[in-house]
Amino acid sequence: MVRVRYAGAPSGDLHLGNIRTALFNWFFARHEGGVFVWRVEDTDAERAKPELIARARETFDWLGIDWDEGPFRQSERGEYYAEVVSRLLDSGAVYRCYCTKEDLAARGVKTGYDRFCRTRTDQPDAPYALRFAVPEADVVIDDLLLGEVRKPFSDMQDFIVQRTDGSATFVLANTADDVAMEITHVIRGGDLLSAASNNALLFDALGAPRPKYVHVPLILGPDRSRLGARHGAVGTLAYRDAGYLPEALSNYLTLLGWAPGTGEEIMSRERIVELFALDGLQKSNAVFDLAKLEWMNQEYIKTLPIDELRDRILALDPSIPRDVLQQALDLELLQTRIKTLAEAHDAIRYLYERPSVPEPPDDAKPTLSAVASKLEILEPWSVDGIRDAVQSTVEELGLHRRKGPKPIFVAISGSERALPLFESIYIIGRDEAVTRLRAARS
Repeated sequence: MVRVRYAGAPSGDLHLGNIRTALFNWFFARHEGGVFVWRVEDTDAERAKPELIARARETFDWLGIDWDEGPFRQSERGEYYAEVVSRLLDSGAVYRCYCTKEDLAARGVKTGYDRFCRTRTDQPDAPYALRFAVPEADVVIDDLLLGEVRKPFSDMQDFIVQRTDGSATFVLANTADDVAMEITHVIRGGDLLSAASNNALLFDALGAPRPKYVHVPLILGPDRSRLGARHGAVGTLAYRDAGYLPEALSNYLTLLGWAPGTGEEIMSRERIVELFALDGLQKSNAVFDLAKLEWMNQEYIKTLPIDELRDRILALDPSIPRDVLQQALDLELLQTRIKTLAEAHDAIRYLYERPSVPEPPDDAKPTLSAVASKLEILEPWSVDGIRDAVQSTVEELGLHRRKGPKPIFVAISGSERALPLFESIYIIGRDEAVTRLRAARS
């Protein structure tokens, strides 16, 4: 059975790269009928922030990423790691290293480690770390995406598996947990490829089968450098707060480095689960395109039932009057015009809050007065009736068909660009519409 894991460190909000890795693992597990394990790699006490585990859970919940086992916190598995280290020590796979930074400097070692303690026979009464004795041979990783990846012995260091305080390092805990949890596939970012050789050596030393590795390409910014803060990258929940739909974000991120082979772009979660196979992963780095994400988000918004769209908008921004939002949706003013849920607020705000209106030119005031007078007595109050009242006024005054109504747009919405005029006037209501028109001309 396929068993995969998402193993992230709680040192910050989950960013898009983290989430894409989680999605790749989750979709693969669901496609294969396997198990998705959530593991929290918090062995680095200085960087790990326990409160961020709750943020990670919130992110997973929002995106619909459920897990079959976990979350397992490495900080709570110290006894197990100590047992693994003891096995490695007994087998001679690791050795005690008493070297301090000062010792290395005195020997002229500027980077890495010179393996001084590897052949040391004495055991000083001093703190020590445990280092893995890397065999004098190249390490070959068979990556399902990248093929054979070889790391020469000359490029490797005898890496630390246990710190002087007795705590396990990332590479030890990471590998030991993969062994204990019987992980069959490790799907992770290409930035961790350099650690794969150390992982592989530990698997071999523990007599455990190596999982199948898949190191996926990175997500780049528009300038082709790694996506980061300078590109405006933020934690994943910031996209929720900005009004992106979880299904749209999941869909978009999954296509950054994977292709279904069918040419499809808008894909439901069920469809992705059906098609997700590792041979669809791509070797080249993917470029994050916010405009493409906005387009995809808008396409998802267009397909939502009106009541569901209303509820999602209100969940994001409860300050919007429900009745006004409902009318705007019923009259089809919003659904095809907004790219994110958050845009609904500014788009319809003038429908329930009187906007600031600039002084109209003198030649526009007769238009405002005439339309106000017609709306004041209009019966029945309907969108078609409002359209007739405005258009007939424009014709009677000999105004340009398109330019003539502009002062009316401004008086009603505070801008020349707003939602359709006649529907806006209908939602605002007779009294408020007439008041705004007359206030603008005075």
